Amino acid sequence: QFLLGQSDVGRNRAEASQQVLAELNPGVVVEAHTGELSEAFLASFQVVVLTESPLEEQLRIGDFCHTQGICFIVADAKGLAGQLFCDFGEHFVIDDPAEGDPVCATVQHISQGNPGVVTCVGTGDGHGHLFCDGDLVTFCGVEGMTELNGREPVPVHVLDAFRLEIGDTSSFSPYHRGGLVSEVRQPQERSYEPLCQALEEPKIQVASPEELPRSHSLHIAFRALHAFRREQGRLPRPRVLTDAEQVLELARSLGTQQGPLDEDIVQAFASVSAGDLCPVAAVVGALAAQEVLK
Repeated sequence: QFLLGQSDVGRNRAEASQQVLAELNPGVVVEAHTGELSEAFLASFQVVVLTESPLEEQLRIGDFCHTQGICFIVADAKGLAGQLFCDFGEHFVIDDPAEGDPVCATVQHISQGNPGVVTCVGTGDGHGHLFCDGDLVTFCGVEGMTELNGREPVPVHVLDAFRLEIGDTSSFSPYHRGGLVSEVRQPQERSYEPLCQALEEPKIQVASPEELPRSHSLHIAFRALHAFRREQGRLPRPRVLTDAEQVLELARSLGTQQGPLDEDIVQAFASVSAGDLCPVAAVVGALAAQEVLK
């Protein structure tokens, strides 16, 4: 924990961190709370983040936050593994659903027809495409087919790297020259599941299919770790085989409906789960902080 020193050993971490944390940004009020996380206390917040919290507390606070429209995040790090869960409620609006600047391209030609076809000039993305199917676009500076200028955003259908279908242009004036076609990003509303539902049917996103069994096994391992702690009142002792085997047995009992369980991953996770590594905590904490800013 980067804000603590040797002299803080034995103190409450929230109280020991408060002064140094507050100095990072004088414009932010930082308070330490060492009492119960009651509903009355939580009700005043827009976002609640839990770390190192028992599963029962996560479920209780997660249900309360979901019903109250409070954004809820669970961030945890155990040994070499980290966990992050986000519930932003049933009506969360994403103002900018894509990263980077909106696409803008120079128009080379627009055909009269149903649908009309726009030919663009540009470099495209890594796959050679400027736009994606369903993108909304507007036009400006078009000479000839001026009916397109200032129109409401229209959806496009991508034909190839530089050609888009934009709907019926058969009644428009013939295209002459010039113009820009620009992507328009509309806010999107998303609905999030509370933690209790997410645990029943976890939706795990991975970069490649090969990573899915490992990610699924880690998800089950975290749940088994909660069960072990509930039974034993502690985390598994480092490199103690009997503790790791007990966590594995609990993982087996949780079921493997989403795929086979990688038992080696579960045992390795259990063997180091009592340890705290600053780099792992920093990565999980940074991701959680970014979700808070959203």
